Amino acid sequence: MAPNGAEALKQIENKKYSIFILDLMMPVMDGGSFLVKLKEIYPNAIVLVQTAIDSNEKIIEIMKLGVFDYILKPIYPEIFLKILQKALNYYFLKNMEENLAEIENQKLRNQLEWLTYKETIRKSDSESFEKNSIHSLKTSLSQGSGIGSMISLLDMIDSVKIQEGNFYKVDKEILDLLLTNNRVTKNMLLGLEKLLNLIDQNFEFNTTSTKEILEKTKDLPENLNSFLLSKKVSVKLPVFKKEHKINVNLSLLYLAMEELFLNALKYCSFNSTIDVFTNINQNYFCITFKNRVDEKPYGGIPEKFEQLVIQPFFRIYPPVENVSHLEKFGLGLGLTAVDHIVRKHHGLFFIHNANDHTSEDVSLCVLAEIFIPLVS
Repeated sequence: MAPNGAEALKQIENKKYSIFILDLMMPVMDGGSFLVKLKEIYPNAIVLVQTAIDSNEKIIEIMKLGVFDYILKPIYPEIFLKILQKALNYYFLKNMEENLAEIENQKLRNQLEWLTYKETIRKSDSESFEKNSIHSLKTSLSQGSGIGSMISLLDMIDSVKIQEGNFYKVDKEILDLLLTNNRVTKNMLLGLEKLLNLIDQNFEFNTTSTKEILEKTKDLPENLNSFLLSKKVSVKLPVFKKEHKINVNLSLLYLAMEELFLNALKYCSFNSTIDVFTNINQNYFCITFKNRVDEKPYGGIPEKFEQLVIQPFFRIYPPVENVSHLEKFGLGLGLTAVDHIVRKHHGLFFIHNANDHTSEDVSLCVLAEIFIPLVS
């Protein structure tokens, strides 16, 4: 605590502060003068102003100086704590975004040149290989070959069925399992069909505001509320005030965001948070999904698997059965679909491990990042 504005300026030379709370009527240097000098040193400083002045004109004037919020005197502890908590939440969110931006920046610098080369190669030979692989698996699934669980269930039914005239009597539980498995298999086939269409089809793209993308992120948790509750997972959605233009197919981009949100939910730690961030990085609009993961059994995505996980049918970990019916792309094709969608937008897609330093304890997390070029 500093007795006046001049003393406060000396203190901030030697120490960083999360939040500044000041009075407009301070001695030696008034609050307004201190605020101007503070913003010269720390433009993004989070400032709360306490004042007895309640005129709208004066409050607007104060807010224009870059104040986060104001507290009218007399100060009531309950209201003060509520405003302080809001400011702290904002500070931690900004801190998290800055850390992520630094990680993203490094990732872009290291991989942009390599990805440009990879893009050229994959558009020719690799894409043909992917399409042939998908066609082959689709044919196999359609013909019933290689579906272990389906065969096992049918063998089980064959061994326990009881003939009654022209009918067979079968245990309800076994038949229910077979029908459930059939629905999952049909969903897999549908996912393969969708991915093939996605690769082959030419989509229309429109210039869209990033604000519209942010609005769409609000829909992401809707269909997964019961699973979020069962894992005690909360969701933090992006706050991004600046507006930019990008050239997108909105429904296609939303499909990619849905897939990354579901992927984050499948593998996130119990009783954790899924964070969705947006920011601008090197003329790209970046959408980031962050989820904390446990070292065991998952351990996220080791560096050696970062490129492999976007290849068709590649899985590091077994499928999460309780959400398989919600997957639009089964068989390990979800991240492949995201990669194709992002490439159709002339963008970049990364998914990798990172250390989360935004809380007291450093924890392992996975970052899935979509980069869409801005419209110049």
